Amino acid sequence: MIRALTILFAMTVCATAGAELQVVIIEGLGGEPRYAERFSEQVVGIETAVSTMTTSDRVAVFRNGAFTRETLLDFFDELGSRMNRDDRLAVFMIGHGSFDDNQYKFNIAGPDVTDEDLKTVLDAIPATAQLLVNSGSSSGAVQEKLQRGGRTLMLATRGGVERHATRFGDYLAVALSDSSADVDKNNIVSAAEAFQFAERQVADYYDRNGQLATEHPRLDGDSDNAARFGLARLGVAKRSTDDTALRRLQTDRDELNSGIDDLRLRRDSMTSDAYQEALLQNMLELATLEEQIELREAELDQ
Repeated sequence: MIRALTILFAMTVCATAGAELQVVIIEGLGGEPRYAERFSEQVVGIETAVSTMTTSDRVAVFRNGAFTRETLLDFFDELGSRMNRDDRLAVFMIGHGSFDDNQYKFNIAGPDVTDEDLKTVLDAIPATAQLLVNSGSSSGAVQEKLQRGGRTLMLATRGGVERHATRFGDYLAVALSDSSADVDKNNIVSAAEAFQFAERQVADYYDRNGQLATEHPRLDGDSDNAARFGLARLGVAKRSTDDTALRRLQTDRDELNSGIDDLRLRRDSMTSDAYQEALLQNMLELATLEEQIELREAELDQ
């Protein structure tokens, strides 16, 4: 019981059945080896971090050169058919963008993905809570077109005219595994916390180097949604194992943790009593799972 209450205090969140977090990570063209390397590192860092919030089958990664605009749009079409309004969607776009004063394009192999493409696929996804992270140049150009209730936009620039390569993505990937980004100390890095960390680091970078800033990150949308949209859970390192029992327990924990974060987005729609009752029940279940995992790991170490 003490362990359950400790987890309850630390997380103050709860699970809701049937709601899931789906993550899509898209790596664009680097253009130059230095950028290609940085983008690849960002993708790995983000994938590792978000995997602490959902199950691996709900994290889709599109690596540079391994997909086309058509395959990406087809994927989103299929994704929308298996999501519901209670689910959450987080899309990360890592790469370069361009803007010709009329249309934004995200640079990939073959025909680029446009702002109109993004609007079409995201509007068709039934999930009410959506997060789009675009860490590349000219990303701010999509702000006006993609604004919608329930959707949060995290953009590296304040408009399409900031066309230089950005640093925002590097710092965002760091934020998702850095305890200093966890301002409220609940062991979860939210979208708002990750943005604030990366924004500060970007400003510090240009100050340290005595350069005029060529990027000004923007967070657009409901501030409460951004604060409740968990992106990474700190201190959760999955042990690599062939033990079926341990893997099953870890999967159960992943699913429960995913539900825990879903309720953070629904708290305002529930009565206080209903929220607290569900909260305590799920924290007790989580505590039991954590203890079972620790016991099984101890058995395997003998």
